Amino acid sequence: MKMATSRREGQSTFGEAALAGISLDRADREPLHRQLASELKRLILAQAIAPGARLPSSRVYAEELGVSRATVVAAVDELIAEGYAEGRHGSGVFVAPDLPDHVLRSAVQAAPLAGNVLPRPDEVRPFQPAAPELALFPHEIWAKLMLKTWRNPIRELLASPDPLGWAPLRLAIADHLRAFRGMRCAPEQVVITSGAGEALELLAQSILKRGDKVVIEEPGYVLIRKTFSELGLRTVSIPVDEDGLDIAKGPRDARAAVVTPARHYPLGMTMPLGRRLALLEWARLRKTWIIEDDYDSEYRYHGKPLPALMGVDEAGVVISLGSFSKTMLPGLRIGYLVVPRNLINDISAVMRERGARVSLFLQPVLADFMRLGHYAIHIRRMRRLYTKRQQALRDAIARHAGDVLATAPEPAGMHLICTLSRGMSDREASKRAAETGLLAPALSDYFAGEPFRQGLVLGYAGFDEAVIDASIRKLAQALR
Repeated sequence: MKMATSRREGQSTFGEAALAGISLDRADREPLHRQLASELKRLILAQAIAPGARLPSSRVYAEELGVSRATVVAAVDELIAEGYAEGRHGSGVFVAPDLPDHVLRSAVQAAPLAGNVLPRPDEVRPFQPAAPELALFPHEIWAKLMLKTWRNPIRELLASPDPLGWAPLRLAIADHLRAFRGMRCAPEQVVITSGAGEALELLAQSILKRGDKVVIEEPGYVLIRKTFSELGLRTVSIPVDEDGLDIAKGPRDARAAVVTPARHYPLGMTMPLGRRLALLEWARLRKTWIIEDDYDSEYRYHGKPLPALMGVDEAGVVISLGSFSKTMLPGLRIGYLVVPRNLINDISAVMRERGARVSLFLQPVLADFMRLGHYAIHIRRMRRLYTKRQQALRDAIARHAGDVLATAPEPAGMHLICTLSRGMSDREASKRAAETGLLAPALSDYFAGEPFRQGLVLGYAGFDEAVIDASIRKLAQALR
């Protein structure tokens, strides 16, 4: 017993000693709790705070760093939500004991030291597309659900995990998709993945074979083209028009088509019903597949969106994929596939052979978060917030950058496409933005071939109005 007490004291002292390596900048626009969370993650990944170590109390942090205890609690809640730490009732907060060794090693090896200063992990920079607002995530609710789940875990949580995912989470996702997206799906059709990359890999291994042609949108999501090409599939890029992808322009021998019908990525148009029906008929007649990437359909601000393509699929040819990285936390690393009933056995066989790649640690917490209505509430809050932030971005461009940038409102999404007004290439503009600390991807980089349109892809969801305004001023100066 005495040894256990000494170990806890040693871990606490080690954590407190690491406080000397934390630096907070009150002049920075990033909130203090976000800065503190980033610093703690840096120390954990560098093993300056060891796996399993108990973190100092919020009082110690507050006194040493000169911040409020509320700031500390918000930072620690973020660590817990992202799996870096875990709360133990009556004992405190501890660094997760099971962070993989290869993650810890790579975090140190990938970042050489400059003197005695460890570089901070990659930070979200204006105007990173698809970056959600993290500070307003309900961390306290999430932490309470996590504590409740793991304080007295049920027997099923301690057994070998189902490679298809935690059953209550599959049920919660099916219920959500029926209510929000009009999908007629059962829980057994839902497969939990670690995100889009694994979902695409799983489909390539179960319904496609090397050398098959897959139609993709031009421009489009780079990860799709890259993943399929690495797996030996031949991607055929079809330029979109104002209605999105026209499958009639694709090759007759394609085995699948990947589309973003709710909101094309990155241009933003919605595929109309007529073209959707033509796409479904194409897949039915050719006995091929449509892979529907429903990546941010929850964030529609004006008007009612068309149902998901799977919601009007009578032939069982649509596979839908989605994730929680844009609606919740990027670090959650949980996504899903919804497959037609006639594919369940094929997908199950591959998943059971390769095993689960998603940790069970957060799946029951997410299931409760959705079942109790917190997810729906969070989405509604973010819709209202992102509506204001899109307007803030447009207002800032009008005030500070009207001579170099132009944009138009969008009824949905988390970014705007901004055209350049001075004849500069978008890649040059993106390079100048990066030199000033901004992340403004060039639209040209989303094309596989010669771009037929240029512009900057500016995300706004994860940045408050003050940051948006100051960053647009900085961008305008760089472009001039």
